[in-house]
Amino acid sequence: MTPDKKYFEDRSEDLEKKINEKDKKDRMLSLCRLFLFVLATGFLIAGAVTKLKLIFLPLGGILAASFIFVVVIHNKVKKEAEHLKILKEVNDLYIARICGDFSVLTDSGEEFGDPKDDYSVDLDLFGERSLFSLYNISDTDDGRRAFAKDLANASFIEDTDERQKAVAEFLTKKEFLQEYQTVAREGDLRKPVNALKAISSDEGKFSDAHRILSYILPFLWIVPLVMLITGSPFQAIVSVAVMIINIGVFIFLSSRYNIYFKAVDGIHRQTKAISALYELIEKEEFKSELIKDLVKGGASEGKKASEGLRSLSSACDLCKFRSQPFLALLLNSTIPFDLYCADKLLKWVKRYGKELKMSLSSLAKLESLMSCACVGLVSKESCFPTFADKAYFSGEEICHPLLDPETSVSNSITIDGKRVLVTGSNMSGKTTLIRTVGVCCILGYMGAPVPARSCRFGRMRVMSSMRIVDSIEENMSTFKAELVRISGIVKAAEEGDSLLFLIDEIFRGTNSTDRTDGALAVLRKLDNERIIGLMTTHDYALCDKVDGIINIDFCHFSETYDDEGISFDYKLHQGMCKNSNARYLMKLVGIE
Repeated sequence: MTPDKKYFEDRSEDLEKKINEKDKKDRMLSLCRLFLFVLATGFLIAGAVTKLKLIFLPLGGILAASFIFVVVIHNKVKKEAEHLKILKEVNDLYIARICGDFSVLTDSGEEFGDPKDDYSVDLDLFGERSLFSLYNISDTDDGRRAFAKDLANASFIEDTDERQKAVAEFLTKKEFLQEYQTVAREGDLRKPVNALKAISSDEGKFSDAHRILSYILPFLWIVPLVMLITGSPFQAIVSVAVMIINIGVFIFLSSRYNIYFKAVDGIHRQTKAISALYELIEKEEFKSELIKDLVKGGASEGKKASEGLRSLSSACDLCKFRSQPFLALLLNSTIPFDLYCADKLLKWVKRYGKELKMSLSSLAKLESLMSCACVGLVSKESCFPTFADKAYFSGEEICHPLLDPETSVSNSITIDGKRVLVTGSNMSGKTTLIRTVGVCCILGYMGAPVPARSCRFGRMRVMSSMRIVDSIEENMSTFKAELVRISGIVKAAEEGDSLLFLIDEIFRGTNSTDRTDGALAVLRKLDNERIIGLMTTHDYALCDKVDGIINIDFCHFSETYDDEGISFDYKLHQGMCKNSNARYLMKLVGIE
């Protein structure tokens, strides 16, 4: 697969034209509104102050009605224009991804990074220039979290085959993906839906006594009504008494449901937005069984997830009538309005509460799969990997997705039940290679395409030791921090599962003899057919010691020198390389 950049560019031009048309219509309707308002006001005033009431007042009424009609149309046009503008922003972000322009890919997911993860820091999962910022197209809080969780725990995903089928189907639905993301942005769903989740809990059920009371209280008004008919002089006093009783219920009984009423203000817009997202995906036809199952959103047989969400939205609409204190007091002085609202909300909780939790979870999983599909839409070259039944990796023309697509260099490598030592000079491409292998595995386990021409690998736990930093808080030096990372890899190797390790310049924080001996000991611990991996090194003494002792392969990167300086081709070669450019680089910065 290769990215269809022209599709997105053509779509951007088409959307720009539609936006210009809507903006032009917007300006015309604004002028029309102003004209009708002035004209209607003039006719109505003229009808009120002149003798030609029968002429001016009807004309003023017609113009006022026309003004209201134009206002409705104008608001619709403005909403459509705003939708198109957001849609164009979404579309243009795909172009930025294809071009590798991270300056506009501002959602870094940095809050999800954890240095203690198996590989998240080393493989640039999160941060300003990361896999998350490149591929995430989820615009809901739960969706972002789901994609981040899948990235960080890809080694343990079990339903890879089903996910791959779902992602392949999403790849064919570019317009749907953009429309979905646009609707999510309109709903401002980046904010956590904590209030929505809280109200879905099954606590504080509406008691039977309160429900009976909500039915009885309105009948109190029969008493003053009867008095009015019979002409009783106490009718006004009884009416006031009934109002006081209702207000007492409003203050002392309904207050226990304030937690629900306060939550309503925060969840109404989010509920409508999530309902709109489900309506969108429910209209789309899917073949993937995984997608079909997730689209159900936990709804009972024959029902749709959007139905329950619409029901909650209706309950919220009712509760909005009590948003004004005076109106709330007026309503509750005549009927037990708060009890009606609480009853409607809590009936919804009982009917749909558990379903909502499943709906939110399913939506997040769908969005993670959509983000996986983004890999195939924007990568320089990509393919779906196949899977082996052993510790194995073979990639043809694999390429790191975070490099500039115009200048990045692809490589091919096969690791079959062996450990690989990667040698070569500084800046030649060693670390990039092992990161690329790791990224391919992570994306593949998630069901996403991988940045390669073809790829096949086993299902292995991925662990790395590359970016090692000290920790003042934990009183840990860089060398000790590296020891902790390496010991974690060794312990995982002893558990009996397949493992892919990625180690960059092992034990660089100690002297050469200890570094060589320590690295040799680690390689011996990892010398198992269940384990494959790559280790970069400048330690050529280590290469000499392991050659012929451990089941190991060698590969390297090289460079060339000329009068203009040093140049790299970033191509992988078999065998060891014992050249070094350290002295040359030191000379370049003035260190002889």
